[in-house]
Amino acid sequence: MLVEWITSGLTACPPAARRLGYHRQAAAIAARGRRRARDWAPHLENSRRQVAEAAERFGRGGTLLVLGSGPLLDLPLAALRPRFGRLILADIAHGPAARWRAWRDPRITLDLVDLTGLVDRIAAGRPLTPRCDAYVGTALDLVVSLNLASQLPLAARSLVAAQEGEAVADRLAAAIVQAHLDHLAHLAAPCLILADVERRWRDGQGRVQSVEDPLFGQALPGKRLAAWPWAVAPPGEITRDTAFETTVAAHLLPPPDQS
Repeated sequence: MLVEWITSGLTACPPAARRLGYHRQAAAIAARGRRRARDWAPHLENSRRQVAEAAERFGRGGTLLVLGSGPLLDLPLAALRPRFGRLILADIAHGPAARWRAWRDPRITLDLVDLTGLVDRIAAGRPLTPRCDAYVGTALDLVVSLNLASQLPLAARSLVAAQEGEAVADRLAAAIVQAHLDHLAHLAAPCLILADVERRWRDGQGRVQSVEDPLFGQALPGKRLAAWPWAVAPPGEITRDTAFETTVAAHLLPPPDQS
């Protein structure tokens, strides 16, 4: 807990997002990744492989944009650096690991970006209309949406569910996912999308207790390249008799003139 607290304090995060706890969430993800390194290893390896293969195919010495770069656990930076002259890592919070890598490598740019367009609106009590047009018009070789589409709705949905109920919260979550997919479609570059497409809760005997749609009815566009399970929280992480896992899919969305 002490390491997690220190990490959250060293995490760069816009003031409105910090008030909503995004710096703590980022630190918690990094901490769980350390605790569950063995359980997460197959998922992280699959993610790195998909990103590395896309980089080999599309990297031409220009710019790579990673949306939802997080603690860099699923980014194969060693494979990316020879393919791109610039790596833009965009997220609403950048922890110490990302800040250290950017400090060491001048080709890495860390951008603090609210990819939902909602954080300032939530903080100001304004209507929640998700929208993001960051990097539209930017010359890019490749875009990676890195295990992000299914994560973007979580904070706003939780807040709205407590205030206005589950039905309203689910509609907002679907709008957030769709707004992200629309954003990707407007970027003039091929896009690799990695995202949860199913979530499952299991009991202590491994029996499925519930199944959730993390995309709230939206479908990932483009061609499916691969899919695999991710043991996010094995028994003992949340409770002794509860396990949480997902199915992750990799989709390739071609640039607009090739779709």
